[in-house]
Amino acid sequence: MAEAIHAMPNMMTKARYSQGEREERIVDIYANIESLRDPQQDSVGTEESSKSLGTGRSQRPDAVSPPCCPVRAVVVLLGLLSVVLLAGLLGLAVKYKTDMEKTAMEKHVSMDRDKQLLLTLKNLMEQRDALICQQCCPNGRDKFGCKCYFFSKTWLSWNKSREFCVSHGADLVVVDSEEEMDFISRYNVYFWLGATDEAGEGMWRWVDGTVLSLDNPSWSRGGPVGGEAKNCLGRAYELNQFKWTDESCDTITLGLCEQNVIK
Repeated sequence: MAEAIHAMPNMMTKARYSQGEREERIVDIYANIESLRDPQQDSVGTEESSKSLGTGRSQRPDAVSPPCCPVRAVVVLLGLLSVVLLAGLLGLAVKYKTDMEKTAMEKHVSMDRDKQLLLTLKNLMEQRDALICQQCCPNGRDKFGCKCYFFSKTWLSWNKSREFCVSHGADLVVVDSEEEMDFISRYNVYFWLGATDEAGEGMWRWVDGTVLSLDNPSWSRGGPVGGEAKNCLGRAYELNQFKWTDESCDTITLGLCEQNVIK
C-alpha cells in the first residue's frame, strides 16, 4: 500500500512534464504561424539568405586558366608538320627534275637512234639499188637511184611532152622523195613535171596515180592559184630558186622524163 502511494507522485510528475511539453509545442506552432503571416520577416530572411548566398559566391575561388604547356606542345607539333611538308615538297621537286632530265635524255637517245636507223635504211636502199638497178643509164642520161632522167628535144605542151617521154620508154618525172627533189633542182631550166588536176579541179595527182599534196613546200605562193585555166604542173623561178607552179597545159616548155632502170 505504501509502495503504491509513493509511486503515484511519479506518475503525476510524468503527466505534468508531458502536459508542459505539449504546451511548448503549441507555442512553437503559433510562433511559426505568426512568422508566416509577417511578410517583412520573409523579405528580411530572403535578404539575409541572399547576402549569405552572395557572400558564399564571392568567396568561391576564380576559375583556373589552363596551363600554357599544351599550347606550346601544339605550336611545336605544327612546326614539325611544316618541316615534314616542306621536306616532302622538296623531295617531289627533286624527283620531278630528275624525271624531266631522264625523259629528255631518253628522248635525245631515241632521236639519235631514229637518225641511225634512217641512215642504216638509206644505206640498205642504196645497196639494194646497186644490186637491182643498172649501173649506168643508156645514152649518157643522168642517173639517180633506179631512175634515168632526160629532157624532151624540143619545147612542147604538157600533153605533147608526156607523149615524147612515153615514146622513149619513160614518163614525165614523178618526185617521190626529198632527195629526188634535191637531185632535179640542179637543172636550171623551166620544165614540165608529171602532175595534173585535169581529172578533177583541185585534186592534183602524179601520172603514176599518187596524190600530190597541196601542202608541199615546193609549191610557189603556197599552192596552185590558177584555177581551171591552169591544170598542169610546171617549174617557175621565184626568189632565186625554182618552185612548182600550176600552168596552162598549152604552155610550151621542155619536159623532164624519168625512166626506171631496174634489172
